[in-house]
Amino acid sequence: MEKPNYYSIIPANVRYDKDLMANAKLLYGEITALCNDNGVCWAGNEYFANLYEVSKETISRWISQLKKKGYIYIKIFYKSETKEIDKRIISLVKFDNQYPIDENVNTYCQNNQSNILLTKTSIPYLQNNQEGIDKNVKENITSINNKKEEEGDFKKIINFYEDNITLITPFVSEDIQRYLQEGLDSNLIIDCMKEAVSRNKRNWHYIVSILNDCCNNNIKTSKQFNIKQREFKFNNNCSKQFNKKEKVKYDEVEYTDEEEYKQKILGKG
Repeated sequence: MEKPNYYSIIPANVRYDKDLMANAKLLYGEITALCNDNGVCWAGNEYFANLYEVSKETISRWISQLKKKGYIYIKIFYKSETKEIDKRIISLVKFDNQYPIDENVNTYCQNNQSNILLTKTSIPYLQNNQEGIDKNVKENITSINNKKEEEGDFKKIINFYEDNITLITPFVSEDIQRYLQEGLDSNLIIDCMKEAVSRNKRNWHYIVSILNDCCNNNIKTSKQFNIKQREFKFNNNCSKQFNKKEKVKYDEVEYTDEEEYKQKILGKG
């Protein structure tokens, strides 16, 4: 059996046939990928059964449905002078509204407007450009994952706010989204809320003052915020210790004459 082509084809009339099982449509695509230059597939039911991890009877039902709907031809070869099947070939039915599949055609594909013919010389071009296709797919997946991550971060902030501050309002919700868009980490926003709670300032206005201070000092992450907080508390403690002075009591004493002053203060006399 020949190696399957990189691409398989499922034409529109097969794809949108409501009477055809979904797995039968998938099998049709696999058959197109296995067809040789003459449009013939030699794969047996056992091959397809192993491929899709189903029974040979299930494959037989799918193939029978494709044949009944007129999408494939089946030709069976029997062993000489017996009724024992030697081999079977599957060939694709050529539709009037499609380009023919002949010795010059490897496969074809259909866009939204019209059929596009892909010859043997076209396939290497597609394979060479597969890297670009894969890159676009990865970028799309990354974009989707990023969106999910952003939604998760937003939900995490909302949950903390409602658990520790009060019920969220549309105004506060929009503000949180704005801070996230400005690049502030979700954990940083939560840390700012924690700081407000620790100071018993459970209101959004106070939290905003901390967030704005972070923006002004280019603090974007929770780690940067915690370092800044430790520095602030350390400097504040040092300042308090520096300004703290020991109080000295001074007693007022009256002296009757200079001799008494010298004796008590100067130790003379």
